[in-house]
Amino acid sequence: MPPRLNKNCCWRIARQFKSVARKPFYVTTPIFYVNASPHLGHIYSMLLADTRVRWERLDPANETYFLTGTDEHGLKIQAAAEKENVDPKIFVDRVSQNFKTLALTFDVDANRFIRTTDLDHIIAVQHFWNDMLSKGLIYKGSHSGWYSVSDEAFYPETHTTEISDAKTGLTKRISIETRNEVVFHKEENYFFRLSQFGDKLREHLDLNPTFVFPELKHRELVNSLKAEDLEDLSVSRPSSRLKWGISVPGDDSQKIYVWFDALVNYLTAAGYPKLDASSYMSIWPANTHIVGKDITRFHCVYWPIFLMAAGVRLPKQVLVHSHWLSEGVKMSKSLGNVVDPFELSERYSTDPTRFYLMENASVSNDCKFSEREIQNTHSLLVNKWANICSRIGGAKFNLLEAVARQRNGRYDNINNVVSLLKNEDAQYTLELRDKLVQSIDSLYKDMDKEMHTYGQIRALHRWWETVELGNEFFQHCEPWRYQSASKPGEKNYEIHQTFANYAVYLCAEAGRVTSICALPFMPNLASRFLGHWNVSQERRTNKNAQFGLDLDYGAIDESTKNFKVMNKLKTQ
Repeated sequence: MPPRLNKNCCWRIARQFKSVARKPFYVTTPIFYVNASPHLGHIYSMLLADTRVRWERLDPANETYFLTGTDEHGLKIQAAAEKENVDPKIFVDRVSQNFKTLALTFDVDANRFIRTTDLDHIIAVQHFWNDMLSKGLIYKGSHSGWYSVSDEAFYPETHTTEISDAKTGLTKRISIETRNEVVFHKEENYFFRLSQFGDKLREHLDLNPTFVFPELKHRELVNSLKAEDLEDLSVSRPSSRLKWGISVPGDDSQKIYVWFDALVNYLTAAGYPKLDASSYMSIWPANTHIVGKDITRFHCVYWPIFLMAAGVRLPKQVLVHSHWLSEGVKMSKSLGNVVDPFELSERYSTDPTRFYLMENASVSNDCKFSEREIQNTHSLLVNKWANICSRIGGAKFNLLEAVARQRNGRYDNINNVVSLLKNEDAQYTLELRDKLVQSIDSLYKDMDKEMHTYGQIRALHRWWETVELGNEFFQHCEPWRYQSASKPGEKNYEIHQTFANYAVYLCAEAGRVTSICALPFMPNLASRFLGHWNVSQERRTNKNAQFGLDLDYGAIDESTKNFKVMNKLKTQ
C-alpha cells in the first residue's frame, strides 16, 4: 500500500503543478511620474489594465498579476522637492499617495503598487546594472547631444526638429516624439551599447508582428528603425547635477539614468533577480505592458534591448494607447480644460465613470472626453441596464417563481402559449425571443474575443446589444399586463401566468448575464445587481455567463422590493 500524503503536501504539489501548467496573466501599467497631479490619462492606463485583468479573473481557473505604481527618481522630482524646500524622499512619499488614492478611488485592483524607491527595486536595478557591466555592455565616455529636461533624455538630432515658439517668436528645438524642448548639452556618462542590438530588435519585430499593438504603432516603429542606426545610450547622469537617484554601483559620482531605473520595475515585481522557478520565472514574461504613445521608444526600443542583453525573455506585447482630448482639444492647464479624475468620480460616481472611459477607449485613436457623453452614459445605464433589475425584481413580479418554472420544465410548451396569446404577433414574439436568447448565449464569448485584444470599446458595444434586446423583449411582451389579466381559477389564468413568468425569466437572464459580464467594468454596481437577485458568488463567473446556466437565483427580500442599483443624476 503506497504511503498517504497529508493535506499540506498535496496542496504544495497541486500548487507547483498549477504554476507549471499555467503562468499568471501578468499585466502592467507604466509607473507614473510623481511630479504632477494624476490626470485622465493615468486612470485610463490603470483601467485598461484593471478591466483586462478582471475579465481574465471571470474564469476561476485563471491566475493574474497586475502591477501599477510610481516613478520617483530624477531631475524633475529633485527640482520639485527643492522648490518646496523638502527632502526628496518626503516629497515622493507624499505625492505618490495621490496615485495610490487614484487607484483606490476607482477600485483598481492591483496586486502591487510599486515605487522605484522601494528597497527591492533598488537592489534589482543595481543587479541589472552589474549584469550589463559584467558583459561589457556598459562603458564610460563623454557625451554631447540634445537633452530634454522634461523627458530626462538625450535625443539624436534626427529625432528633433526646430519650431517657432508661438508666444515669443523665437526658434527652439524640440523632441519630435514628445514635443518637449531640448538643449545641447555635454557631460561624462556611462553608456549602454544599444548600437549592438539594432538588428536583433528588428528581427524580433519582424518575427513577432503583434509585439507592439495596435498594428499601426508596430508598423511605425519598424519603419523608424529602418531609417536609423541606433546609437549607444547614455545611462547615467553626473551626481553633481542629479542627486536624487540610484547611485551607479561602485561610482558615487554618477546616478543611474531614470529610465534604466524605471523600466526594471516590471522585473522587480516579478521577483528579479531571484532566478528560481518559484519567483520571477513563474510570472515573467509580462503578457502586456500598457503604455501611452509618448513613451513608445522607451518601452519598445530600450526595454526589449535591455532584456535581450540580460538574457531575459521579452514581454509578449506592448500595448501603446492614445491620449484623451477634452471636447476635441488637447488638455492643458493654460486652456483650463484639464479633466480631474477625482472630480469625475465625485460627480458621476466611480463605476459609471469607469464604464464611460472604457466604452470610449479607442486604443488606436485619441479619445474625446465629453461631459455631455458621460452624462448620457450614466442615464443609459440607469434607464436600460439598472432598470431591468428594478422592474424584474420589483413588487409586480415573483422572480424566484419565474426561475423555478424554468428549472421545473414548465415552459416546455411555451411556443403554444405564445401562439394562443399573441395570435398574429406570435411569430414576431418567438423570433424576438430567439434573438434575445442567442444574444445572451453568445455575449461572453463575443466580449471575450474583443477583450483579448484590448477592445473594451467593442466589447461594451456588444454588451449594449443584449441590454437593448432585453428591454425590447420586456416592453413587447408586457408581462405586467398578463400577470394581472385573470384571477386564480379563471379559464386562462395559468396561461397568462406562464407567459408573464416566461417573459420575466428571459429578461432576468439578460440582466444576470450582462451583469456578470459587467463585473470587470462596474464591479460595485454589477455586484449590487447580482446580489439583489441573490445570485451566488460562485456563479458569477464565465462558467455561468450563458443562458440557463444558473437556475437557483431570484430569492429577493421583500423589504428590498424598491431597491435601485443606481440613481439618476441630480441634474437629470
